[in-house]
Amino acid sequence: MLQVSQGGWILVILLLLTVYAAYVFFERFLSLRRERLGGDKLMREVEACLRRGRLEPAMEACRIHGGTLGRFVLAGLPRVPYGVAAVDAALKAALLEEEARLSRGLAVLSVTAQVAPLLGLLGTVTGMIRAFNVLAVEGQTTAQLLAGGIGEALFTTAGGLIVAIPALMGYHYLAGRVEDLLTELEQRREELLGALVEVDNAQKAEA
Repeated sequence: MLQVSQGGWILVILLLLTVYAAYVFFERFLSLRRERLGGDKLMREVEACLRRGRLEPAMEACRIHGGTLGRFVLAGLPRVPYGVAAVDAALKAALLEEEARLSRGLAVLSVTAQVAPLLGLLGTVTGMIRAFNVLAVEGQTTAQLLAGGIGEALFTTAGGLIVAIPALMGYHYLAGRVEDLLTELEQRREELLGALVEVDNAQKAEA
């Protein structure tokens, strides 16, 4: 384990950064884990309601389903009376909102993965400066005199990498999960718009 006393103040910052990044990761992990994929049943329900011209039951089905997909589809349904273009515009706006909500906190992990090695490098530089200052003052080289500065350099370098590697892995894992959710929303948008076009064509054929 890294010893804080040997890493100096930079290692303290790295430890605090580790705690914060870990909190963000697990909060986002649990939040994204609760998001429901696989909305085939919901889409069948919504499409069936739209073909019967029953908008309110379709909206209620979205509310019951909940989650990202429920909110997303629900955002477009009130615009159905105004045409497919209006629904598409509402869904695109909702997609941007969901992307921002799902991606919340990911920037923290990304920045941590980039900043931690730089802090480690800074600790390496300050540690070596400290070691050379000791040499300049004492005018002699002994392991005891150099140990403090070199120890700080090595411990902060290791600390930076220990923080950065898990942060980078966590970021890519969560970013992949967000991408999966957004891909499904895009797919469901196409399904809903396709169903609305079919309903519109059927109504024109009957007219």
